[in-house]
Amino acid sequence: MMYQSSYGYAAPPRKRRGVKRLVFGILGILANGVGLFVMPFVAGFIALMVSGIGSMELTPLDPGSDSFEASSWSSYTLAVPADDLDSVSCTINGTDVDVEAGDRTYSPGTVDGVAYYEVHEIMVSSTQEVSVNCEGTDAVALSELGFTSTAVSFGVGIVLPIILGLAALVLTIWGLIALVASSPR
Repeated sequence: MMYQSSYGYAAPPRKRRGVKRLVFGILGILANGVGLFVMPFVAGFIALMVSGIGSMELTPLDPGSDSFEASSWSSYTLAVPADDLDSVSCTINGTDVDVEAGDRTYSPGTVDGVAYYEVHEIMVSSTQEVSVNCEGTDAVALSELGFTSTAVSFGVGIVLPIILGLAALVLTIWGLIALVASSPR
């Protein structure tokens, strides 16, 4: 019996490494591109809903003279019943307090079935006690619009897509380097 002699050993083709990393990195970059435009809107909507729900809880204050403990970097709404909107005058005192006129058509909620409307918006940049003194009304209520929902929406809407985009970019570069290194020369 005669066997045909081999003319040499042919090595199996080299496996191309990095293809999966490259594909998943590129898909991650594409998905992140969409996410950078969509997620801030989604997170902003969620933050609006959370702060809107939080603002529906009104805390009654004594209109003659009362105070409340304000958290740092928080926003508050001072509201009165609709009948007192034209006659109310309020003095708000504290350190690092910014007071602006409110939207008198906006109702942050009700107390005992009576709708209250915004008179002032109070922004506080440090934890402190803020005093409120109102004349021309028998009822005043306070609503807090916290900074937490804004921080969460910023984290979800901006920071998270950036971190995921950087991870996808690193995965793409790593896959590309592995693919080039494993290609035949």
